[in-house]
Amino acid sequence: MLLVLAASIGNAVAQDQPGIVMPSKSKGKTKTEQGKGKGKNANGPIIIRKENADEDAPPIIVSKTKLKNPVIVYYEQAPPGKVVQQLIMDEEHLALLRYLGPEELVMRREVYVDGVGNLGLPGTDEKKFRLLGTSLIADDVRKPAGDGRSTYSKLRVPSPGELYVVRESAEEYRHFVKGPQKQGSLLDFQVNGLPGVDSVRAVYTLRRMDSAERGAGSGSTIR
Repeated sequence: MLLVLAASIGNAVAQDQPGIVMPSKSKGKTKTEQGKGKGKNANGPIIIRKENADEDAPPIIVSKTKLKNPVIVYYEQAPPGKVVQQLIMDEEHLALLRYLGPEELVMRREVYVDGVGNLGLPGTDEKKFRLLGTSLIADDVRKPAGDGRSTYSKLRVPSPGELYVVRESAEEYRHFVKGPQKQGSLLDFQVNGLPGVDSVRAVYTLRRMDSAERGAGSGSTIR
């Protein structure tokens, strides 16, 4: 009787004390323990298995980033070079364009390239939503970037302002050159604009595709 009474009093005292949570009779775990782990790695890397990839192919690792004032730079190499790139950076880093070439720029931690892939993101309806290049959310107005050649536009990043970063082979980004038209670029496989670069950090935005885009298939290059 004394032991039962003591246990009852102990339980009553504990329940009256703030911050003390008694174990659940059903599972034997506290509420804190039951809720522990919820939301864990919410901002951690996302693993993607590429469609139609070999079983031995490494997965694609996607991380998230936020830029204070994100812009897309339509970069043009100084003559006699004719390499162009679409670079993503914070507006405050535009001064880098004045003294760095394309190879040096893409190796800077402040600079990304605009992704050319078309990726599904786990946890979304991959038939409707895809990770696509950020040029799709750029303002139409282009401003001089300060190096006398390049221009830039602000990015209207959807709430909550996150961009998706994928480490990719530089092979998909080596061959862009200035086209004969005023805006845009061409592929010239005789040109290697990133000779010393093995991989780049490509930036994507999650975007809902319309029916016409869905029929285009994956892997479309949007420039």
